[in-house]
Amino acid sequence: MKQTAKAGFGKRLFEFFASIKLSVVVLIALAATSVFGTVIQQGKGFGTYAAEYGQGWAKVIWALGLHNMYYSWWFQTLLVLLLVNITFCSLKRLPHAIRLMTYKEPVFDGKPVAIHERWTTRIKGAEGAAAAEKLEALLRRRMRKVFRAERDGAVYLLGTRGGWARMGVYVTHFSLFLFGLGAIVGAQWGFKGFVNIVEGDTVSQIRLRDGGVKDLGFQVRCDDFEVTFYTDPQGRPTGRPKDYISDLTVLENGQEVLKKRIEVNAPLIYKDIYFYQSSYGQAGGRSAWLTVFGPRRNILFHRKQVAKGGAVDLENGDRLILRDLTGDFRGMGPAVEVVLQPAQGDPQSTVVFQAPQGNHRRLGPYVVRVDGVETLMYTGLQVAYDPGVPLIWAGCIFITLGCLIAFFVSHRRVWARVRPAEKGGVEVFLGGNASRNRIAFEQWFQDLCAEAQELFEK
Repeated sequence: MKQTAKAGFGKRLFEFFASIKLSVVVLIALAATSVFGTVIQQGKGFGTYAAEYGQGWAKVIWALGLHNMYYSWWFQTLLVLLLVNITFCSLKRLPHAIRLMTYKEPVFDGKPVAIHERWTTRIKGAEGAAAAEKLEALLRRRMRKVFRAERDGAVYLLGTRGGWARMGVYVTHFSLFLFGLGAIVGAQWGFKGFVNIVEGDTVSQIRLRDGGVKDLGFQVRCDDFEVTFYTDPQGRPTGRPKDYISDLTVLENGQEVLKKRIEVNAPLIYKDIYFYQSSYGQAGGRSAWLTVFGPRRNILFHRKQVAKGGAVDLENGDRLILRDLTGDFRGMGPAVEVVLQPAQGDPQSTVVFQAPQGNHRRLGPYVVRVDGVETLMYTGLQVAYDPGVPLIWAGCIFITLGCLIAFFVSHRRVWARVRPAEKGGVEVFLGGNASRNRIAFEQWFQDLCAEAQELFEK
């Protein structure tokens, strides 16, 4: 009794996971929850959701994992359930498809064989053996495999072709399994993040979408960054970026192992980790070109390049220090902050802007002009590692193959029987079926029968 109960429970469990109803429920759940992933921005901080939806709804979004929905435990559970359902559905129906694909019994009398097209003719004065040989030769030309059997004085033939068409749906199922498995593998063992690298700097860690930090195991250096802008009809930059490019170098153990110039949609790939060009910005100033006039309006130095934090000597032991600089100070353009350190007395500071005609600013007995500012740029990189990508690509191949098989290939079978006729001669019967596209099969079958008729009339 216990074994029977266990067997009954196992069968019910198998039927549950193999049911079409479960497929429909899971697919509807995945589609419905994916709406949240489309409407709600993914991968943002709690403050973003609080500002957009309020503190209460932000807590709900965070608690349910809707901020990172496709990586949440419940979404992954739905994917696992879908994979289990696909597997059990295939296991339930695959044996029947294999039986149909490998069926090779020519004798159809009294068998549950579905014959869609039929043709019968009587050949006078013919011998059964000769007629059977001719018909078998015809089927071997038109079919891939032909099986023969003899019973009660009759010769039975079965010709088949395209049997593997029965596997089209299972190839498609396998592709869906690969898609789901690839998504799960990518979510569990992959990562997505971002990093900003200032020109000349090197990083070995990135910031993940959930706020964590990921060590890459190697270093990435930004050697240079360039940005070009669209221009107006007068040739002046509009401020809209046309293209931005980063020259990156990968280092391991202090050695350069890879150099790549990247731009949008042309990433650097190293150890299956993708570095995409995502954004850019100013990271502060590097140096400025200064002109300084003395107390008597004499030029102490002209267009002298001074590094940030650097200093130059003036008259009487005074010194001018470049404390800070930026490419855009409060939307008013490039500016520098300079400090006059006199030989005696307290230091004085001022901010000097760079203007098209030059902007002079008095600082103590001196006048300072900014002729140019060299700013540092940073490149913003989106970093992604997805070990499930090979599974996704494999799924693409299999789903294409499965659809081609399912829509363009049919399993055709033709049964034939040659037996003595009651009034002399032989009676020839042909019948057949196709797994799909019966209209095309009907025409093909008529052509086969016409060819057989012509063959027997010779």
